[in-house]
Amino acid sequence: MSGGTKSDDCVIANGRVYIPEVRNEETPAVGMQFDLLAIIYNFYNRYAFLAGFGIRLHSSFWGKNKKEILRKEFVCCKQGAYRKDETRERKRQRGISRCNCKAKIVVVKTNGSKKYTISLFAEGHNHKMTPSERMHLLRSHRRISVSTKVLTKQLGSVNIPINQKVSIFEVQSGGMDKIGFIKKDIYNLECSVNGKLRNHDVELVTEYFMAEQKKNEAFYFKIEGDGNNRFSRCFWTDATSRRAYGFYGDVVVFNTTFNTN
Repeated sequence: MSGGTKSDDCVIANGRVYIPEVRNEETPAVGMQFDLLAIIYNFYNRYAFLAGFGIRLHSSFWGKNKKEILRKEFVCCKQGAYRKDETRERKRQRGISRCNCKAKIVVVKTNGSKKYTISLFAEGHNHKMTPSERMHLLRSHRRISVSTKVLTKQLGSVNIPINQKVSIFEVQSGGMDKIGFIKKDIYNLECSVNGKLRNHDVELVTEYFMAEQKKNEAFYFKIEGDGNNRFSRCFWTDATSRRAYGFYGDVVVFNTTFNTN
C-alpha cells in the first residue's frame, strides 16, 4: 500500500508496512539476472521512481583479487538512522530523513558466472511513499540533461545568477516538479566546471591570443600574474584598435569583478 504525505519525513505508524503498487514487469524479483551493476541500479531506481522512494548504494563484497564485486546491496534512501547528539545545537529543526527502512535488493555473482542475480528483494517500507510532485527532491531521481548543462553554461556567460537560471528552467518545464533537479544541483554543476578550469584560465587565454597572433602579426598581448600562478592583468590590441587609438586616443578597460558580488 502506498500513501502520500505533505512532508518527506519518515512516517511510522504502529509498525505498518507499505508495499508499493508497481506493475510486475517493473518490479524486481529473486532470480532476475543482469550483466552489469549499473544496469541493476537503473532498473531498481526506475522501480523506486514508480513506487515513490529513492535509493542509494550500500555495502559491497569484493572477490579475493579485489578486481570484481561479488555482492552488492541497493537500499531505500531512508535506510539506517542518524545518531542522536543531544549536545549539538541545531539552528533549525529538520525532518527525519532516515528511519531504518529495510527495503532493498541484494545481487550476487557466483564463481564462474558472468551475470549478477537478485538473491534478496525486501519490498516493504516502514514509511509512506513520496508523492509524485516531490520525487524530484530525492537524490537518486535528480538529473541534469546535456541540453540543460549547455544552457546553464550559456546563461552563465552573460552573468545570469543561479536563482534566475532555475526560474527559466521552471518556466520551460512547466513547474519545479518537472525540472528534474534542484537549485543545489546547478550550484554543484557550476562549482565542478569552475574547478576544472581553475589554474587553467591563463593557459586558455594565452593559447587563444597566440592563435590570433599567428593570424595577424599586428596583434599584441601581454599577460601578468600575481606571483601565485593566478591571472592578474591582461592587455591586448590588434591592427584595428591601434588605428582607432591613433585617431581617438581612447582605451577600453574591462573590470571583470563588476557585478559579481
